[in-house]
Amino acid sequence: MKMNYIPVFIVASTIVKAPFKITAEEKGGIAIIKLTGTIYEWGKASSSSIDEIIEGFVDKGITEAKVYINCPGGSVFEADEIKNLLDDNFETITVQVGALAASAATIFVASYPTTAKANSMFMIHKPMLYAGGNVDEIESSLKMLRDKTNEYRKMYATKMGITEDAVDELWDKGDFWMTAKEAKKKGLIDAIAKDKASITKETQSLMVACGSPVTPEITKQKPKNENRMELSVLAVSLGLSATATEAEVNAKIASLQAQAKAGVDMKAIADQKKIDDDKKAIKAMLDQAELDKKITPELRATYQTLAEANFDSAKTVIEALTGIEAPASGGLKKVPVDVTAERKSWTYANWREKDAKGFEALSDADQQTLLDAHYKED
Repeated sequence: MKMNYIPVFIVASTIVKAPFKITAEEKGGIAIIKLTGTIYEWGKASSSSIDEIIEGFVDKGITEAKVYINCPGGSVFEADEIKNLLDDNFETITVQVGALAASAATIFVASYPTTAKANSMFMIHKPMLYAGGNVDEIESSLKMLRDKTNEYRKMYATKMGITEDAVDELWDKGDFWMTAKEAKKKGLIDAIAKDKASITKETQSLMVACGSPVTPEITKQKPKNENRMELSVLAVSLGLSATATEAEVNAKIASLQAQAKAGVDMKAIADQKKIDDDKKAIKAMLDQAELDKKITPELRATYQTLAEANFDSAKTVIEALTGIEAPASGGLKKVPVDVTAERKSWTYANWREKDAKGFEALSDADQQTLLDAHYKED
């Protein structure tokens, strides 16, 4: 009498009966395919159903796929066929692991560039045989099991960059579990995201049934109506309708941020203009004070400091000063000065040091030119 049996399965210590689910969508010209639950062929989701999904992507000319995995394992043959369909129809394939990638599900991790969540768990072990029948059927199934074991041993060795003997050391004692950090260190995965996978009650049950050494806590989810309430409150505070969508709220926030930045930029420009105008006003006042002989170059720095602290006070003080007057008889008159070749290169400081009276006899325009050069702005 022939018995019904499952030829070969890769699972944890027992077959985890979680419905296999396949969902898919297109985002930005990329096929997003999600595989969750135990991989098998007798449910609504199987390699046959994913074949139909992939055909739809191919018809649209999509050549890149991102595959999300949250699986405890399952049938090696179904996993192989799903991988074959991916290889045959997409040029670029990457994998994102959720909370769990164990047993047969690791075929995708070992075959493609893979990013895990910070709390992802991984498990590898030798393929397991559930068989029944006569001696010939059992021996045939046993050969198939050896072939699959060799295939998976070589696959893990290639991805992790180790020898096949080293793989045997990992799984000879049974299920070999790894955290995301351990899996990356061993080379099974390529990167770890900063965020954690959301843990549902179903995912927690899968990991417990698989024999995971870590039992993650279920992620607390905010009720949808609570999220909607928070969004409506934010919308109203922004001047929008309480029924505004998240996209409308985000657009309003972006607009306000842009306006705020523009306001900051305009203030910075105005502040700098005031600083420049103040410098020009102080310079003009001190230049005129020197020309009027109210202050000397030696005292200019003192009045500069006073003007920078309080312009009006400095102006009042300077206006109250009396300039040095020329003698009553034969007073100094401004007459053309014979500027020799040597004096043409004199600066204001040279004139003050070598011929102060000669400087005072220069024209107002020449005096101002020398003053501007001496007290040039930074």
